[in-house]
This record gives sequence, structure tokens and C-alpha cells, in this order.
Amino acid sequence: MTYKELLDYLYSIRDNKHAEFAGHLSNSGYITIGVKNPILRSIIIEHVLDNELKLDEFVLSKHLEIDFIYFGIGLKRCKTIEEQLDFLDKNIKYAQSWAITDTINNSLKKCSFDLYWDFFLSHYNNKHLYTRRFSYIFGLKFYNDPKILNVFKYLRENDEYMVMMSEAWLLQSIAINYPEETFNLLTTLDDKKLKLKTISKICDSFRFSVEIKEKFKSLRLNS
Repeated sequence: MTYKELLDYLYSIRDNKHAEFAGHLSNSGYITIGVKNPILRSIIIEHVLDNELKLDEFVLSKHLEIDFIYFGIGLKRCKTIEEQLDFLDKNIKYAQSWAITDTINNSLKKCSFDLYWDFFLSHYNNKHLYTRRFSYIFGLKFYNDPKILNVFKYLRENDEYMVMMSEAWLLQSIAINYPEETFNLLTTLDDKKLKLKTISKICDSFRFSVEIKEKFKSLRLNS
């Protein structure tokens, strides 16, 4: 299958209602064709070894589904985590929707914390919003590693909702194993939006006891 054949195929199976629904949720300027993720994943699996489908022929930052497939195939064609991270270094700027960044983790091979941390330090302050978002989403793989606590000093107050949400998601996950450390962080955190969103995520999760939730709720009184 060539790139043109892929694009024509996606349009031939589009669901207009899903296109409208997904387009509103994607938070991007992409054209949303209207093909659901399970179908996209099956296309990725089917064409990973398809030499006719060349990644350098893909037109990126135009169609949501095309970029979704691009990252899925690109990462699966890499033989090592080092190759995958090199692929992301070169291409993560094209992942301009949470629908892409939040699924990349599923395609990554086993990664050491040190490799992740090098990636994080190189990208957490990137000018591209979704590159910054992914640097925190990637950290979810290490929520039970004590070294992930190092991320606390790199949290930055910002107005980008998608970045703030990824920070809150990571903090909520870290709090599962490190509630005291997370609580202490929030007591001194200047970013009120991030603080309140993290507390909300903790209180909405079934992975925390009532006692822990009440303790974090108490922080709202000082916000």
C-alpha cells in the first residue's frame, strides 16, 4: 500500500459522525477524517512490514489519522528503545494532538529511567506544546520509581491546559506510591491551577484511600 492508497482508503471508510466528534476532542488544527482508533491500530499492525508504505512520503500535520499511523508504524519499525527515542527526537514536533502523544507510550519498548530522563530534560521546555505534554506523559511509565520525584523541580506554571493536565496526571500517578512527597510538594506549589487539578485527580481516583483523599482535600483551603 502506498501513502496515497492509504489516504484514499481512510476516506473510503470514514464515519462522518465520528469525524465531527473526534475533531472537537483532538484540540488541534488537524483535518479529522473519521476513522476510529481500533481500525487505525489494525492498519498499523498490518503494514508495519509493508515496504511499499514509506514514512518519508507521509504528509504530516494535516490529517489526524495519518499522523497517528505515522507514529504507530514508525515506532514499531524501530528495533530498540534507543532507535525509538531517536525517532521521537526527530518527529515528536509533528504530534500536535493529545490523541497522538497519549498513545505513543503503548508502542515504546522497555526503557530505563536514565534514558527517559535524558529525553525529558531535552524536551520538557520545548517550544512545541505537545512535545512538552509528551515529556510528562512518558514519565507515567516510571510513576513507581523513586527517581521520578526529580520531576518535581521541573514543574512550570503555564497557561497551556494540555501541558498542565499532563503534569497533574503524572503527579496523581506519583502520589499512588509517594503520597507524602506529593503532598509536601503541593503545600509549596505556586501554580494554583496545577495544584487544584492534581487534588481533583487524586480525589477522583479509586487508587487512594478515603483518608488520603481527605488529606489532599485539606490543601484546597489554602488555595
